[in-house]
Amino acid sequence: MTAAAPRYFVRDDDIGELTEELKLFVGLFADRGIPVSYQVVPAWLTPACARFMAEMSRAHPGLIEIGQHGLTHRMTKGGKTLKREFGPERSLAQQTADIAQGLDLLRQGFGEETPITVFTPPQHKFDRNTLTAVAAAGHKVFSAASYPTAHHRLAYALGRSLGISSIRHHGISHHGGVRPEADLKEISISIAVDNGRRITCAADALDAALMRAAGCSDMVGLMFHHAVYEGAEGRAALEAIVAKLAAYPRTEFHRLGALAHA
Repeated sequence: MTAAAPRYFVRDDDIGELTEELKLFVGLFADRGIPVSYQVVPAWLTPACARFMAEMSRAHPGLIEIGQHGLTHRMTKGGKTLKREFGPERSLAQQTADIAQGLDLLRQGFGEETPITVFTPPQHKFDRNTLTAVAAAGHKVFSAASYPTAHHRLAYALGRSLGISSIRHHGISHHGGVRPEADLKEISISIAVDNGRRITCAADALDAALMRAAGCSDMVGLMFHHAVYEGAEGRAALEAIVAKLAAYPRTEFHRLGALAHA
């Protein structure tokens, strides 16, 4: 266990349309007083979703943070559409243009007064150029993945020792520190509560996952995709997860961006 008491954060990815699943997710976490960093795909953002998030932010001050999740969450390679968007297949100029365009769309949707300092690359895929482009856009915090499993920790340590940003499009984590490539504080998730398709860490497995992650870092992030929690079964699963997090002993939740300055 690390010496410092763990600090926790929640990140919900793939915000764009206003759906029943999103309204459920935002409401459940807000009602429990748990802040969430919502990572918005700019090309997907609808006016109705932007209005809803703004209304919830006013109703629950300090509990809703808006971040940028790429531009389109898509790229084409060899005629095939992929869900990742950044990495060595794309030049610095291409990545810079897309990130700048995405940030402009978010400012149009949420207004210039909404701070947007967190950037999350789709599927956590990136390279050195991505980091350079993210910093150039004015972001201050980079959030990807920093998993506590042995093989991930070994890969991160090896990559850092070699001074590389990624192995192909698989990023090397510098969670908790400033990226060496650009002036970006990395605050990454370590627990995937779901993988975007199904729940991978249900409520009854959260205690063990939280303890394992806290053994590697004093900042522990949980990743969600609200779209997974559809229907009565999804709602029940999410309610159980939120209740477990709210009741977890000695747990203090923070906005992702705020941890960069803690």
